[in-house]
Amino acid sequence: MDFRKTLLWYNAGLTLMVLYGHKVTSTDDRFMKLAAESTEVLSNKLVTGGGVWAVDIFPFLRYLPSWFPGAGFKRSAVEWKKLIEAFVNEPYEDCKQKIKTGIATPSFTSLAFGNNENMTEQEDFDLRWTTNSMYTGSIDTTGSAIANFVLAMVRHPEVLAKAQVEVDSVVGRSRLPDFCDRPLMPYMEAVLSECLRYATPAPLNLPHRLMEDDEYNGYFLPKGSWVVGNIWAISRDETAYPDPNSFKPERFLEPIDGETKKRLDPRNYVFGAGRRRCPGVHLVEAGLWLVIARIVATLDIRKKVVNGVEVEPEVSYDNAFLRIPSAFQFEIKPRPHVNWDLL
Repeated sequence: MDFRKTLLWYNAGLTLMVLYGHKVTSTDDRFMKLAAESTEVLSNKLVTGGGVWAVDIFPFLRYLPSWFPGAGFKRSAVEWKKLIEAFVNEPYEDCKQKIKTGIATPSFTSLAFGNNENMTEQEDFDLRWTTNSMYTGSIDTTGSAIANFVLAMVRHPEVLAKAQVEVDSVVGRSRLPDFCDRPLMPYMEAVLSECLRYATPAPLNLPHRLMEDDEYNGYFLPKGSWVVGNIWAISRDETAYPDPNSFKPERFLEPIDGETKKRLDPRNYVFGAGRRRCPGVHLVEAGLWLVIARIVATLDIRKKVVNGVEVEPEVSYDNAFLRIPSAFQFEIKPRPHVNWDLL
């Protein structure tokens, strides 16, 4: 079952509504398709070979005509530029037009644009690209986290069963979990924490460039160096997380002092760090909790059964930057006790 299209619909719909006030009503949505195609370019095609192209090493290659053998990167760049510029401009211009006609849904763009009819060209440029970067930074990472949660539940039915008991005890059968329930669900919180740690969406953080010479643990790092945070290594630190390769939400329920608990919380590193930390962390993290809690409340997830035998899901990770699982086999169905008429 390839449920990733459904995840894309949810992720794209939420993000497009927040950023542009655009409501996605089908999987054929123009802006959603642009987003999917553009993030594919950014996540996979532009990072071929570790993100280094021959022209990066031999800058003179940029002077080759596009028809010259070996200059295929120039032809690709032209097409990718058109695609990404359309992705940046079309939803932004659509929102601007709705603002002018007075029919815009409140969004990041509409609030930032406001009634500023004297916005400079540079301010307009900054706003459209800032908004787009917020979309690009959230769409696949959120989808990765939810997909890995589903995979974890398929592989660990005992965790799903325990989470369902907690959710049922708090919510009952006549409504969906809401944010007011969150403080009452410590195990659900631990499940989300373990999903973020165990299958961190971006194992290697975005590179940062040093603006001046620096030194770390005796290593001299000259100005201009690229520094990449190894989030995967942090999440697999055995001194912080015993048996790190096992999925154990209970590790986050063990009694420890507040400072240690804060240090071990994966939210403090999976979203980046410092001034370049994901600016949408609060929206994304809250959205993840809500989706996961509602899946637990309403759905039963288990391994696919063939001829009476459970089939282990076979998963590959083919994205060069994000840890997004490939489509895998499993079974999902509504929980029988849920009162769907009241939801």
